[in-house]
Amino acid sequence: MKKFWYILKEMFYMIRTHKLYFLAPLFLLFVILALLVFYIGPSVIISFIYAGI
Repeated sequence: MKKFWYILKEMFYMIRTHKLYFLAPLFLLFVILALLVFYIGPSVIISFIYAGI
C-alpha cells in the first residue's frame, strides 16, 4: 500500500509541476477503478467487460 500512495503522490506532483490539470479527473477515475477492482474483486468487473457494458 506504501507504493500506491507514492505513485499517487508522484502523479499529482507531475500534474502540478507541468500544469496538466486536465489529467487530474482521468487519474482520479483510474484510482477509483483500481480501488473497486481491489476491494470488490476482479470477477465482478470482468463480467461487465464480457457483457459489453
